[in-house]
Amino acid sequence: MLQAIHDNLKGVFAMIILGALAVVFIFWGVEFVSVGGLSSSQGIEVNGEELSATEVRQDYQEEITRYQVALGGAEMPAELREQVKQDVLDRAIRNQLIRQRTSELRFRASDADVVEMLKEIPAFQVDGKFSKDAYYAALRSANLEPTVFEAQQKQLLAARQLDRGIYASSIVLPQEFARREALLNEAREIAWVVVPAAHFLDQVRPDDAAVTEFYERNRTSYQTEERANLQYIELDLADLAAGVQVTEEALRAYYEDNLDRYTAIERRRARHILITPDGDDAAAEARARVAYDRAVAGEDFSGLAAELSQDPGSASQGGDLGWAEKSAFVGPFGDAMWSMQPGEIKGPVRTEFGWHVIKLEAVEAGEVKSFEAVRPELEPEYRLAESERLFGDMQDQLDTEAFEAGGDLQRVAESLALEIRSVEGFTRAGGGELGNAPTLVDAVFSPDVLSGAQLRTLEVAPGRVVAIKVVAHEPPRDRPLDEVRAEVTAALEAEMARQAASERAAALAEELAAGAEWNGAARPWLPVGATEPTSATPRFVRRGEAAVPSEIIAAAFRAGAPAGSPLYGTTGLASGDTAVWTVTYVRPGSPASLSPAQRAEAMRTARDASSLRDASVYVTKLRSQAEVKVNPQLFE
Repeated sequence: MLQAIHDNLKGVFAMIILGALAVVFIFWGVEFVSVGGLSSSQGIEVNGEELSATEVRQDYQEEITRYQVALGGAEMPAELREQVKQDVLDRAIRNQLIRQRTSELRFRASDADVVEMLKEIPAFQVDGKFSKDAYYAALRSANLEPTVFEAQQKQLLAARQLDRGIYASSIVLPQEFARREALLNEAREIAWVVVPAAHFLDQVRPDDAAVTEFYERNRTSYQTEERANLQYIELDLADLAAGVQVTEEALRAYYEDNLDRYTAIERRRARHILITPDGDDAAAEARARVAYDRAVAGEDFSGLAAELSQDPGSASQGGDLGWAEKSAFVGPFGDAMWSMQPGEIKGPVRTEFGWHVIKLEAVEAGEVKSFEAVRPELEPEYRLAESERLFGDMQDQLDTEAFEAGGDLQRVAESLALEIRSVEGFTRAGGGELGNAPTLVDAVFSPDVLSGAQLRTLEVAPGRVVAIKVVAHEPPRDRPLDEVRAEVTAALEAEMARQAASERAAALAEELAAGAEWNGAARPWLPVGATEPTSATPRFVRRGEAAVPSEIIAAAFRAGAPAGSPLYGTTGLASGDTAVWTVTYVRPGSPASLSPAQRAEAMRTARDASSLRDASVYVTKLRSQAEVKVNPQLFE
C-alpha cells in the first residue's frame, strides 16, 4: 500500500521471473496437428489468440542450448530434440491459457506491485538494497525492452493470484498426511552386492560372425563424422566499441539525455497511524483526532502506531514507512508529508484508505550529480551505448544483404567492409573460432546452407553475429569393418560381459529366493580382502540416501514389503554392472517422530503437493475446453 516505492522502473532479466510460471503448473500433452490457415510464419493459436512463432522458436533454441551444455557439446539424440519441442509447445500453450484465465477473472497487478517485486531481486541490489545503477546495468546487459518486461511481470503477479487462490482452497486431511509421511519417511533394511561385468571379460570370446553381426547392428556408430568447410564474416560488438570516437560534446549530450540517472530525488521517512472508516467516516476521523492529540501531547508515536494503527503493513513496525519518494504515496498523503518539517506531526489527513496521523522523521535532500562528477563513468557507458547502436544498425544491414545475396558471401563482405574467414572440418560438435553453439550447428547442417545456395546469419555469442556459407560438405560414411574391427570387438566383449553379469546376478537372486544363506552367497562378490561387508550387511536406508546407488534405492523401494522372508532382486547399474539386492524389513515413517518444526514443514510440503495436483487438474480442465491449433511446420 503506502510502502510501495514506485520509481518509474520498468524491468530487466525476464528469465529471472518468467520461469516461475512453469513451476506452478504441470505439463500436459499437446499433439502436432495439421491446421489449414496457419502460414509458415504463424505458430500456435489458443482460443483464437495467436502466439508469436518467433518467441516459441527462440524458447526452443534456448532449451536446446541448455541441453547441449549439459551434454558437453555432444550431439543430441533425435528423440530428445522431439521431446524438447513437445515441452516448449506445452509450456507456451499452458502459459497462454493461464494468461487468458487471469484476464477473465480480472486479476490485476499494479506498477507498485511490480516495483516491490523487483526490489527483492538480488541482481538489482547493492549491499542488500535496491540500486538504480545496478538495475540499469542489468537492463543494458540483458538487452530487454522495459515495457515488455513490465508487462511480463504483471502477468506473473496475476498468475500468482490465481495460484494463491488454488493454494488457499487446498486441504490435506490428517489421514492423508499420516499416509504421506509413512511413505516418504519409510526406512527399508536392505543389503546388496555388485556382480561386476569386468569379472567376465576374460570369459567372452566373440567369433567373427558375432563381430560382423554386432557391426551391422551398430553400423551408424562406426561412421566418419559429417564435416563442412565454412566461410564467414563477423560483427563483433567489442571491436565496434574499441573504434567508437568519444568527444566532450557527445559526452555532454549523453549526460543531458540521461540526466534522470544522475539525479537523486528527495526522499523522506515518516511514521503514520491509519484509522479506517469501516462504514463510519465521522467516527474514524474522531479516533484519528484522538490519536493526533495524544501524539502532540508527547506520547511515543511508534507506541501509538502499534496500539492504534490499522495498517497491517506498518503497525507492527511502529508505523514506519521507510525511506520513499513522494511518488510512492497517494496524493493527499504525499502532499502533507512534503509540507512538513522533521519532527512535525500532522493530521488527521484523509486519503482513500482512511484517516492518517503523520510524523515526519527525516529528510534526505535530492541532488543532481554534475557532469564533472560522473565524467569517469560516462565514457565507458557512452562507448557501449554507441557501439550497441552501431552494432544494431550493421546487424540489420547484414541480415538484409545476406538474404538478398543468395550464396554470395563476397558481395556482403565488401558491402560491410568485413573480412572473410574460414573454418575447415566443422562437425556437429563444432569447430574453430565459431565454437559449437547448437543454433550454429543446426544452421550449418541445414539443407539450404549445405547446398551453398543461401547464407545464414545468427548470433553465436552475445555481441557476436556471423553470416556463414558452406563451401564444401563431406557426408558421414561407413568405416569398413576391417578398419574398426578392434573397436567393434571391444564393444561387443563389453556387451557380452554385461549380459553375463546380468545372468549371473539373476541366478544368484534365484538361489537366495530358494533358501541360500545371504552372507555365504554374497561373499564371493565382495571386494578382495574385505572383512566387513559394508554393502552386504543389511542396514536401514531412506529414499535418496547418497551412499546407496540410486538404481538400488529405486528397485528396493519399488518392491513390496517382505512377508515372513526377505525379498531379492537385481538391477542394472550405470557402470554396466549388475547389483543383487535384498529387502529384509520395512519400517513406515510416522508423523509422531517429527519435531513441531519438522511437522509444520512437512505439513507445508504436503499442502504444496496437494495444491500442485489441484493446479494440474485446473489447467487440464482449461486445456480440455480450449481450441488449440499448432502449425506442424513451426520448428522447420
